[in-house]
Amino acid sequence: MLPVPEKSMLQLATYHGTVEELAAFINGIWADCYAGKMTYPCWTPEYFTWQLRLDTEASHDNLVAAYDGDRLVGVLLGTRHMLRSPAGVHPGSQWSWLSVDAEYEGRGIAKMLHQERMRREQAAGSRLIVSYRFVGSSHSKAERPEAGVRDRKFNRNMGFWIRVLDPARFSNWHLSKVEGFLARLSSPLAKIPTAQPTGISVRAFANSDLDACLELVRGTYPASALSIEWNGESLRHQLFGHPISQTLVLEENHAVTGFVNFHVLPFQARTRECVALMDMIVRGNSSSKGYLCLMNAALGRMKEQGAVLALKLRCADTSASLMFRNHFVPPLPELVLVLQSVDASIEIPARAPVQVLWR
Repeated sequence: MLPVPEKSMLQLATYHGTVEELAAFINGIWADCYAGKMTYPCWTPEYFTWQLRLDTEASHDNLVAAYDGDRLVGVLLGTRHMLRSPAGVHPGSQWSWLSVDAEYEGRGIAKMLHQERMRREQAAGSRLIVSYRFVGSSHSKAERPEAGVRDRKFNRNMGFWIRVLDPARFSNWHLSKVEGFLARLSSPLAKIPTAQPTGISVRAFANSDLDACLELVRGTYPASALSIEWNGESLRHQLFGHPISQTLVLEENHAVTGFVNFHVLPFQARTRECVALMDMIVRGNSSSKGYLCLMNAALGRMKEQGAVLALKLRCADTSASLMFRNHFVPPLPELVLVLQSVDASIEIPARAPVQVLWR
């Protein structure tokens, strides 16, 4: 453990509790901060097991925790990726879930967690840290760029594509009565076509599809200024690494031509409802008709699993016209993409397309 100079017994270490305790700690802090004020995800043990690879022998150096004796008082968690940027292909990471016990706020724990993260990233040879700040609510405790101050780590504003799946339940769930009312008016657009034309098949991903999906991914993102450099192992884990992660593939004329990868999480607003998060929409070389069929099948699967809403990060990696055809809409940006260089600065143009996940 790395001792921290404080009057109490504060220490930084790799998180060593159970995944259930981790989810309970983070959800408890977020509920205390945001319940009744803004919408927020409720992280599940299954989600953390998948994202943080807690069921493998992989290193857990990306799980930084602050302890007061035996008491967990703060965490900052990350996932490692190979990234492609103007600096080439290099190690990087994505970090999120910063949570500090309310009793310990104001004691610099967030800063200490960040410093320990940077130390570990340097030791791992990482070049870049990707993260987000949610600025869509005045209640959010996320760091914001200071007015009038340019900081290169705040790369750009970003938002979501959103698609209401169940207008009635969405209306009861959403904190805004106005948006809930508008969702009810959109009921005719919420219907999801189910027909599959001849020669087109949408089915669950199988391990035998991995090579075809990897080829599609490599042909989709080469123009991005920043993207995850997927390989067979990392893509298999993303698409098929845990039951929480679901992938549908599009097959046209006996060839895989596209796929959609998503997961479903509970979100707390006025009530708790499930929201589907679409990590990857890869059109590949699919036909327009096949792509729409794939998207409709994925949306139908989400609705069957109780999701009231589908979200896709808006980062120029999907066709806007085709998203509109599937009745997605782009609200105002609520996120800031934060890119922090670990050693030498890496410049990512703020208007260039990127392919990153939301975490």
